[in-house]
Amino acid sequence: MRIGINALYLLPGKVGGSEVYLRNLVRCIARVAPENEYLLYVNKESAGLIGGVGVEVVRCNVRAESRPMRILYEQTALPILARRHRLDALLSAGMTAPFFCPVTSVLTVYDLQHINEPQNFNRWYLLFLKTIIALSAKSANAVLTLSEKSRRDIVRFYGLSPERVAVTYLAADRSVFYRRTEEEIAALKKKYGLPPEFILYIASSLPHKNYERLLSAFVEIKRRRPDIKLALIGARDYGDETIRARIASLGLNEDVVFLGWLPFEDIPAIYSAASLFVFPSLHEGFGIPVLEAFASGVPVVCSKIEPLDEVAGDAALFIDPLSVEAIAEGILKVLGDRQLRDKLVAKGLKRAGEFSWERMASQALSFIERAQKGFVQ
Repeated sequence: MRIGINALYLLPGKVGGSEVYLRNLVRCIARVAPENEYLLYVNKESAGLIGGVGVEVVRCNVRAESRPMRILYEQTALPILARRHRLDALLSAGMTAPFFCPVTSVLTVYDLQHINEPQNFNRWYLLFLKTIIALSAKSANAVLTLSEKSRRDIVRFYGLSPERVAVTYLAADRSVFYRRTEEEIAALKKKYGLPPEFILYIASSLPHKNYERLLSAFVEIKRRRPDIKLALIGARDYGDETIRARIASLGLNEDVVFLGWLPFEDIPAIYSAASLFVFPSLHEGFGIPVLEAFASGVPVVCSKIEPLDEVAGDAALFIDPLSVEAIAEGILKVLGDRQLRDKLVAKGLKRAGEFSWERMASQALSFIERAQKGFVQ
């Protein structure tokens, strides 16, 4: 087959887990099925920054930062390119796809946050998301998603046949995420001014990431563990100033390290340097940082929500993300119990090994092939 991958949405460093998904899909896809031909459609911002062995990169004359122009290009020029390049299928990896595609169209939908957490969006952007994602999903031949929860949501909200929606789990690249040496950890701490002991949270500053409750919980943690700090890392956006103001109002300026976005090559050592990884999110499509922390040998405290329980299994300590007290007590419990920490680390390493990017790419390709054949057995 000739398979196109629509990566026009990609803004490196600004789209979180969907960038991790795309990079690893492109890295593995030709490796698991070299008999196919692959074309990767990229925008001006990401040209030269993403690619893979056996994947031809097609640089398109559009910028992802201009969302209206990107959507217009996707709806008009991309179908023409799909026909011109004689594609058999087009995988759109960024939640939107051409409504009228001349080849088999497969869409990746990471989650339905715009439906499940509408308060996180302004009125007009919410209307835009609801419209464009619904039309993309309903016009696609098939939809890929990341968890059983998202699969159920997509089938229910968009009225799709269950056979048209498949789950492909993400993974942590074990060649990248592993326990780093003490020398690497020391160098990383020196580079970013990180303290000897710190709790790590990697996330964007969007409301559903639950910074408000985490910071409130950290006040209690500091009272009982004055030696510990909190490091916040991730793509920064419109929520930055709110978080900074909250840190200041709680008197935590000296205790919270607010680093923002870091180069990807430094992230694995950041995990290894942490005493604990916390993930108190209110909503997730998958929660890949949990697997990355597992693979890095760090104990994890995370929200008891779908799909994090689906991803973490029994390898994390779960907390109620709506309870400040529960967040604080969960973190303090792990920090104060060496035996529990060691148990969580061992279980986390085992759990991380149960997921693989090669398996994800293979399952995605198998599903694309089934969709291209009209799901005929």
